[in-house]
Amino acid sequence: MSEMSPGKEKLISGATRKLKLGLGHLKMAKFLFLIISAIVCVIIFYANTSVIGRRSLFALFLTTKVDHHHKDDHSDVAFGNNGDEIDDRMINAEQHHGLLEGDEETTLPLNDGEEGGEQQNDDWIMSSTTSRRPRKSLITKTILLKPPTTRNASVQIYNLALGGVGAVPEHTITSTDYNIFVIYTKENYQLHVKFELFAKSLLKFANSGILLHLHVLTDETSGHSVEQILESEIRRYRRTIIYSLYSVHLCSEQVMDIVNTMTPYFSSTPKSYYSDALFFLSLGLHRIADENMERAILLDCDIVFRADVRLLFNEFERFSADHLFGLAPELTPVYRHILYRYRANYPQTDFGSPFYLPPSQQQQQQQQLAANELLHNNNMVSEESSLVLHNTHKMHKLDRYHGGAAKHGYPGLNSGVVLLHLERIRKSPLYHRQLQDSQVRKLTTKYMFKGHLGDQDFFTLLGYEFPNLIYRLDCVWNRQLCTWWKDHGYSDVFDKYFTCKGRIKMYHGNCNARVPE
Repeated sequence: MSEMSPGKEKLISGATRKLKLGLGHLKMAKFLFLIISAIVCVIIFYANTSVIGRRSLFALFLTTKVDHHHKDDHSDVAFGNNGDEIDDRMINAEQHHGLLEGDEETTLPLNDGEEGGEQQNDDWIMSSTTSRRPRKSLITKTILLKPPTTRNASVQIYNLALGGVGAVPEHTITSTDYNIFVIYTKENYQLHVKFELFAKSLLKFANSGILLHLHVLTDETSGHSVEQILESEIRRYRRTIIYSLYSVHLCSEQVMDIVNTMTPYFSSTPKSYYSDALFFLSLGLHRIADENMERAILLDCDIVFRADVRLLFNEFERFSADHLFGLAPELTPVYRHILYRYRANYPQTDFGSPFYLPPSQQQQQQQQLAANELLHNNNMVSEESSLVLHNTHKMHKLDRYHGGAAKHGYPGLNSGVVLLHLERIRKSPLYHRQLQDSQVRKLTTKYMFKGHLGDQDFFTLLGYEFPNLIYRLDCVWNRQLCTWWKDHGYSDVFDKYFTCKGRIKMYHGNCNARVPE
């Protein structure tokens, strides 16, 4: 082979160098593209999540590390750096049999045919509802806020954590019967705006002659915003208020056995929005509240007041001797949807029907009741009439519930506003029995019910099966604004459910609905 000429060799060498340089530039471009993409992702992540959310990845890393380090440790709850996320794996693994380490078992199979056995177990069931942790340790601080004495002065702040010795002015009232609980955690911009409107409307319409005690279940970051918002609104509306901040994580531990029981029945998946312990706290609030607190109201932070909250507390005076809770009707057809199988089997049922029944349906119910009574009196009950009798029994329950002829359907209950007679709840064996897995399973099976709305689903079943336990609060105290179901298959009947007659006293901006001015 003839030798390559110097010119050709030089040309090939130059081309090789250029090729290598081009490949180097391409690698550098790919590297820069990856860096820029990562930066954009981080910016989007920070812009769309709260401080709590931004820490979740780090919390997950720490949790995983702790799991490997303590692989033989069977503790049920794992927290990240700031304890912001409850480990949902505990709910998956121990949703039927899980126990907090060192706790008593609270799930007891009950035999329906042995009433004496249930009575014998009442003391055990009641004892299982006592707090696992001293209540004071749940509270991070308790503050008395008073408006400034002059225009340019600061809001007066008194720490009541140590009883206020030497800090609170003489003759200052530091206790009240007006106790309001609200959950405010995992703060983001939307939640901040909602809580600001909640506090603003609460203080704007509250009578200046009453002392409110606001109990906020929160985390450290969200708690700072709570304090800033309250101080700002106290200055604006010149009200005196007490607020207590509770550790939402410790409070969640107090009800974890209830969460484990309820989650399989009342959340769509263990990782879903309503599987969080926060959505079952109302069922165990008697464990969190002071043992001497007789009554309290639990509110969603998207509530907006249009009346004095004192009038809502007056609703407790309308409770019968058996009432434990007070809730307003659900104003959407969500339970019509959930109960589709039950309603198909029992077409005359009012479970899942609009609260305001049309006159024709009322007359049909009254005629059905009369026909059923005739069948019963003449001992003509047959298999064909068993369905009718089932619905007659339910309608009689509603008669007791509403104090007269059945005039309303039962669309379910909404837990955005819950009145709790804590003293009675603590002493009610019937209620505590219903928190057991065997009883929840019995109810959900009976009504072919698979819910996804947390405590609201349980209250709805409890109110239908035991109407004497729940006082029906007027819808004007919980005027829900969510219209999601209107656009998802129920436009033909939605307005029948959405109707609320009367002057609205509290709006509920659920589904991020806009509250009317």
